[in-house]
Amino acid sequence: MARDVMSSIERYVDKLDKAESAVDKASSPASAERVSGAGDGCSAADRKTQQEVNIDFSQLQGAGMLTLDDAKSQLAEEYRAIKRPLLKNAFGQGIHEIPRGNLIMVTSALPGEGKSFTAINLAISMAMEMDRTVLLVEADLAKPSICRYFGIPSPSLGLVDYLARPELKLSEVLLKTNAPKLTLLTAGGRNPASAELLNSQKMREFMDELSSRYTDRVVIFDSPPLLLSAEAIILSTFMGQILLVIEAGKTPQSIVKEALALLDQNQMIGVVLNKNKTAAKYSYGYYGGYGYGAEQGA
Repeated sequence: MARDVMSSIERYVDKLDKAESAVDKASSPASAERVSGAGDGCSAADRKTQQEVNIDFSQLQGAGMLTLDDAKSQLAEEYRAIKRPLLKNAFGQGIHEIPRGNLIMVTSALPGEGKSFTAINLAISMAMEMDRTVLLVEADLAKPSICRYFGIPSPSLGLVDYLARPELKLSEVLLKTNAPKLTLLTAGGRNPASAELLNSQKMREFMDELSSRYTDRVVIFDSPPLLLSAEAIILSTFMGQILLVIEAGKTPQSIVKEALALLDQNQMIGVVLNKNKTAAKYSYGYYGGYGYGAEQGA
């Protein structure tokens, strides 16, 4: 890698060090025309046959996660701080125009840093917006977890099936939920060629459609960890924004550097310091333009 890129990464990690130096050492508790308002992205005819699922919000709440009725909690405030710059970038209100800015990948370097926790909370927080809709994609194909967190059965059809079977319509794999502005696309069936499917022409066309078809839509991808799967690297190439979740005080600097080095240095990359405890509740790391602070995880 070029020396200037490595210097940028090192400067970023140095900022993380300064943020983490203030961490409280106490353990933490625990697709045709462009349309607006198309919550599930399907035509009226398709919606009649679209599956519906009920998210178990009591289960989410029990796991310390955000719910639609939790708008005044500290966790809700933390995710408001995280989502604001993401939303600005997604809809052309940031400093720079970002291609596919409404496609947001949530990932981590290693398992267990809280990426799925962050992706779900971010999706629910964005679904609270008055004029936005959210599609949450279960893109960690080897270890999907969103259905488990939501307390819903894993459907037989999902992203993998949509990419592998030309006869499937998008409406057949999308799940409408009891959160009016939140739609799910689950991982679907196992396929040994999942990496190749993600790198296929159909996936490229699908990402183009998701990024341009709906004027109010944010698409959040719960991705595999960067250092464990080539699929995460493939997914990152389609994204306008990437959110890297780092477990504060635990993930080594060398691992952070290695994960960042796998990403396109021209992309907009934000960082969540997860399970972070500071007096101000937020710690911000900066890389690729901005950073974020958050807490807890699973």
